[in-house]
Amino acid sequence: CPQLPVPRSVSPAAMMIDRQQANKLLVQLQKRPSRTAVCKGTGFEAAPMGWATAVATTRFSTTSTNLEPSPAMKAAQETRELAFAHGYSDFEAWLTSGGDDRSHIKKTGANKYHIRPQPVAADAVFRGSCTGNPPTARGYAAAAELYKTKLELVKDDQAKLDAVLSEIYENQRSRLANVLDLPQGVEVIICPSGSDAEYIPLAIAKMLQPSKKIANGVSQLREIGAGSAPAAVGSYFSTHAPLLGKLPEGLKALNGFEGIDGQEITARNRDGSVVNAAAEMKNFADREIEAGNYPIVHGVFGGKTGLRDADMPGSRDGGDSGLGVVDACQGRFTLKELQSWLNQNSLVLFTSSKFYQAPPFCAAVLIPPTIADKLKSLAPPGPVSLFGQDGLGAFVTDKELSACLDSWKPLLRRSDANNIGLALRWEAGLAGMEALVATGTSDEERSAKITEWANTVTDMVKSESFLDPWCAERSIISIRLSKSGRNDGEWRSMSELGDVYRWMSADVSSAVPNATPAEKEALSKPAYIGQPVDVSETHAIVRIALGVESLLSYLKDKDATLTEDRAAVSKLAALGKHFDSLRKSDL
Repeated sequence: CPQLPVPRSVSPAAMMIDRQQANKLLVQLQKRPSRTAVCKGTGFEAAPMGWATAVATTRFSTTSTNLEPSPAMKAAQETRELAFAHGYSDFEAWLTSGGDDRSHIKKTGANKYHIRPQPVAADAVFRGSCTGNPPTARGYAAAAELYKTKLELVKDDQAKLDAVLSEIYENQRSRLANVLDLPQGVEVIICPSGSDAEYIPLAIAKMLQPSKKIANGVSQLREIGAGSAPAAVGSYFSTHAPLLGKLPEGLKALNGFEGIDGQEITARNRDGSVVNAAAEMKNFADREIEAGNYPIVHGVFGGKTGLRDADMPGSRDGGDSGLGVVDACQGRFTLKELQSWLNQNSLVLFTSSKFYQAPPFCAAVLIPPTIADKLKSLAPPGPVSLFGQDGLGAFVTDKELSACLDSWKPLLRRSDANNIGLALRWEAGLAGMEALVATGTSDEERSAKITEWANTVTDMVKSESFLDPWCAERSIISIRLSKSGRNDGEWRSMSELGDVYRWMSADVSSAVPNATPAEKEALSKPAYIGQPVDVSETHAIVRIALGVESLLSYLKDKDATLTEDRAAVSKLAALGKHFDSLRKSDL
């Protein structure tokens, strides 16, 4: 119980407690005249006195007993073993840990996005920041330095690691607030991914209005991460969770998140036209309030194609009547836009693993001051199981939280749940963010350069008969591929572009013997782009996206950067022309 003098390493909610600590707790409970008074508000009011004994004989902290490793430790080791099998270093294996199945190294030696935990070759082109990033050379060096100086010596001592990670996350929250120029009072919660971040607004809603039914509206379905919609109603979205590992059979929803209603609004109609998601979200919120419920309303500021909803929702009555959530996980916004969302009390979901090119994945929830101040005086949401190993405890610990969620910390404290990989990925992302700030360029200057780049690359795409620049949204250019090389309405499908996406990252020149010398050169060059998106019943698209490193390059040497873009476009055009030959090659 939080009322008892429980050491930092004890978490009653997660049952992570050693035998000596449990026995002391049992003695204290037996001495108290009223178990209900001692445990008020914890969920253990009606528990039999033997519960502490049961706790004492469950899983033990490896720090004090050297017995069974915790689920978080097992999950990290199992993920790292997948990387070790392909010859990756200890540091590189840690980079892949602390996430879900999307980060696992597969038989190909890469993850599902064809990404390795190493920088791409110097002669390769990378324009896939809208999907997922290998570590940049800058980010890799920054994360490796953090590992060497702070983490390597304590990684096998969970108690020391717990303390070191607490300091690291505090430092990273402070640096993130600095580079984003966050207003005073905005608080930062660190999360393993943008999809995982969806659980935080749900738990906050349960704090603000514990007696009301929660309904969560999500927009841009099919153009946001596939995990966002299930996470928005409290469901698991992967086969694995960061601090739990492989999910037990039949586990569908997080404990404590049952009974949340959801509303899903697609990004586009099946003809590819844009849905007015902002209007539909407003109607959804009005209906839920009229029904006496508590709505959470999303606005997406840049989905997979860069599409932005017309309005970003604010929180109603400072969060008393409803929460507004801005999904800005692509990171393609100006600081002025970010501050406008915080000024209207929107919670903002952000990642440094898209535009800012951290490895997959790392995220944050930005909580505006008005709501942060309210949370400081409120009790944590119930039931206690919400914070357990099958609830939020599968994703975050107390170390990732800021002061406004101090009430959660005793329920999430586990010295043997330490997400080294998440800290390394955030360090890599912050390296890119800080490098961009160091250029001294303003929001306006960056926006102008991004527009200039997008216009130039769009013209490159237009010059290729097998390519069509279907849409361009800020730093993301969405491209469809013609089957014939003529604008006759015959376009490549989602499954066909899945092959194109895979071929782009490899040398496939040997599979096309009848290609011209120029085409062979283009086909030989690895060029990483954004994965396909199903945008219409007639076609799908792939994407070329500017990331922080290519923007830095463009600011320094525009011609050299555009030479890389030309290489990516030329290869994409050659794949469009020789698609049938490549399909027959079984590459």
